[in-house]
Formats: sequence, structure tokens, C-alpha cells
Amino acid sequence: MLDVERYYRALDLEPNASPEEVHQGYLDMTWVWHPDRFVGHPRLQQKAQYKLQELNEAHECLRSQSAANGRKMGRKPKYSASPPPPRRSPSPGLSKSPTQRKPQKNDPRTVNTSRPSICFKTNPIDDWLD
Repeated sequence: MLDVERYYRALDLEPNASPEEVHQGYLDMTWVWHPDRFVGHPRLQQKAQYKLQELNEAHECLRSQSAANGRKMGRKPKYSASPPPPRRSPSPGLSKSPTQRKPQKNDPRTVNTSRPSICFKTNPIDDWLD
């Protein structure tokens, strides 16, 4: 139980915070302690890397704990393992893949129209800017 309290303290939250508060606290603290903010200060950058590892561990543990608590209380998980049922198309034939459809004469979907390619003239300065 002491680890969980340490995780809440690392995220600067009160114990038993909601999952939304945990996530927001994680986002706030990662913004504060991101190592890229301390470029040019090697000691602070090293400390920020350690803090970021600690924040990641706390966020992962608290999220898994809240998911386990949700299952114990009988709540449905947010994401299910099975994919959603396929949607039915209102028009027959549109849900079939192009290989399953029978081509029809004068069908605008099967007519191959070629368009002229577009060419832009560039200045040597444009190459320099890239």
C-alpha cells in the first residue's frame, strides 16, 4: 500500500483520485519534468529522466489498479477485446470490395479517367529553404 501512496505523491494527487485526475496529473507532471526542457543542464536533465521514469511507473500502476477496481465493481471495461460489429451499408453492393463487385458498363466508379500531371516551377531559393 505504501507504493500506491508514493505513486499518488509522485503525480501530485490525493489518494483515491479518479482515473481522469490520475491521467491529468500524469500529463501535468510529464510536462514539468520532461528531459527536453533541460537541454544544456546535464544534471537537471538526468534528474528529469529519473523523474519521468517514476511518473511512467506511477501512471501505469494506478491505471491498472483503477481498471482492476472497475472489473471488481462490475463495471464494463472501456475497451472490449472483440472488434465492433461490421456496419451495414444502406446501398447494396457498396460494402463489397472492388474485387467482389461486378463491373458495369458506363459505371462512373469503373471508368478510368486520366488527369494531366501538375508541374510546378521552382526557384533555386526554394531548394535552399528545404
